[in-house]
Amino acid sequence: MRIIKKIKEKRIPHFLKNFLLFLIIIFLLDYSIGSLLRYFYFKQSSGLLYRTTYAMDSTRAEVVIFGSSTANHHYYPKLFEDRLQMSAYNAGRDGNGIFYHTSILKCILKRYSPKIAILDLSTEEFNKDQESYDRISSLLPYYDSHPEIHSIIQLKSPYEKYKLLSKIYPFNSLIFTIAIGNTNYNKNRETTNDENGYLPIKRIWNRPIATYSFPKMELDTNKINSYRIFIRDCINSNVRLYIIISPRFVKYLGRSSSIATASQIANEFKIPFYNFSNCADFINHQEFFANVLH
Repeated sequence: MRIIKKIKEKRIPHFLKNFLLFLIIIFLLDYSIGSLLRYFYFKQSSGLLYRTTYAMDSTRAEVVIFGSSTANHHYYPKLFEDRLQMSAYNAGRDGNGIFYHTSILKCILKRYSPKIAILDLSTEEFNKDQESYDRISSLLPYYDSHPEIHSIIQLKSPYEKYKLLSKIYPFNSLIFTIAIGNTNYNKNRETTNDENGYLPIKRIWNRPIATYSFPKMELDTNKINSYRIFIRDCINSNVRLYIIISPRFVKYLGRSSSIATASQIANEFKIPFYNFSNCADFINHQEFFANVLH
């Protein structure tokens, strides 16, 4: 028995050494691969990911547009520049909601204060759904360089700050996009050839108008809180804010709880709020639309 015990005692340190060596190799691989991905991510000079980086770190525009695809494809910065004699940038990004918009605003305000901000909301902006939290992933590459958005990123999951100890994790679903983003081909694609962030959709919708009834949905208090933060940050930085619901080629039936809540909060802060979702000036003109939402 004593002999067996001594053998086990000798094996344990050997096992620990191997395990420690394994951890060191994993750390070095994670650090080196993650650093490489980070370098090429921020080396991009066109495309979706670059536009987020530019909005956060580079734009000095006097007018900044925030929102999802309805912002990105509806608001033409040159028109604002011609009418207002101010520089303009479209910081909209398809598929992203109020968590993203508030994060971009916080990063911009850390550098300077625009004169005007336009926030374009969806008709169901505050509905509770998991997808909105999943899409916070688009902010992960900026976690290390932008502490002002840590609280928003950590909404993604209770373990997010631990996952972000990994250098690969922020980029693990972006490898192909980063690779394409570092090629000349990327600069020539119609979907990446933006005009100060704006991406036009060049087609005309030729189908009948859609109808949609708003279902009863639970509203997300995190989203509503983020919306309030967006408004307060603009007020505290002396940024004139306009909140807009873009037109859709849809006849909406009933009332959206999200729109009602957004309007009520805007009124509390005395912020102009314009709802064009059911506006006859638009839905009676099919030629204005590329699809039911744009």
